[in-house]
Amino acid sequence: MIDVLWQVIAPIFLAAGAGYVLARRLGVTARQLSRVAFYLFSPCLIFDRLSHTSLSAADLGQLALFATLAIAGSTLMAWIVARLLRYGRTETLAFVLVVMAGNAGNYGLAANQFAFGPEALEPALVYFAISSLAISSVGVYLVASGRRTAMEAARNVLGVPLFYASLAGLAVWALHLSLPAPIERSISLLGQAAVPVMLVVLGMQLAGVHLRNDLGRISLAALTKLVGGALIGLALANALGLAGVNRQSAILQSAMPTAVMATVLAGEYDVEQEFTAGVVLVSTLASIVTITAVLTFLV
Repeated sequence: MIDVLWQVIAPIFLAAGAGYVLARRLGVTARQLSRVAFYLFSPCLIFDRLSHTSLSAADLGQLALFATLAIAGSTLMAWIVARLLRYGRTETLAFVLVVMAGNAGNYGLAANQFAFGPEALEPALVYFAISSLAISSVGVYLVASGRRTAMEAARNVLGVPLFYASLAGLAVWALHLSLPAPIERSISLLGQAAVPVMLVVLGMQLAGVHLRNDLGRISLAALTKLVGGALIGLALANALGLAGVNRQSAILQSAMPTAVMATVLAGEYDVEQEFTAGVVLVSTLASIVTITAVLTFLV
């Protein structure tokens, strides 16, 4: 466990810590860098990996199904917990959001790469792509609380660049197409910047999060996300027959803490902003223990 903590978790938090220091000491903001990562680096990484993937069509379908079921299962689990505790409407929506929105990008991609090697990036990216689509559609629809229609939520998905990068990458792979060398190499080069930039952005974003009130509900949400997500991932991996690095990567992605994107959505629609930010901070810090335990089990 100490070896996992030192070789996998420590590099992630050191890189994020650099972003935290930049935000705190120099006042550097995450917004613009985050947009560059979301609209340029991440799509390039997904396109590059999927267009050259060694995964079979069956593996891709299996991983996409896993991600869809894992996110749906976490969403349902959070709703059940919130209803059992008789939370109000906005409290329930916020609770569901923070459990559904896992940090499969900033944190998950780096953790997979450090723990299982470059080959783990491909299955991790499948989960990341599905998660991004879920947050940008279902997540928006939840926090909008009826202010957006299903059609508007669908349009939101069509505005996510990862959607097009995934489709384009799969098309190039399936049709055995070759891109001109300058284009292919520039996409690959930009994609290599995605993971380190996202880790720095994570640290910058956490620098703006402050833990204030409602620690009990925040801790419960963090526990539900970290432990519940990992258990759902393990059960689904067994049920779907995932094996090898695909199994390791899928389970690890399902165990990730809450993504900072949840606070962005909560702020945009004024839904439990302090609670959401608190869950991001607590779940990220607590993941030092939980992700180390999950990695120890998987390795």
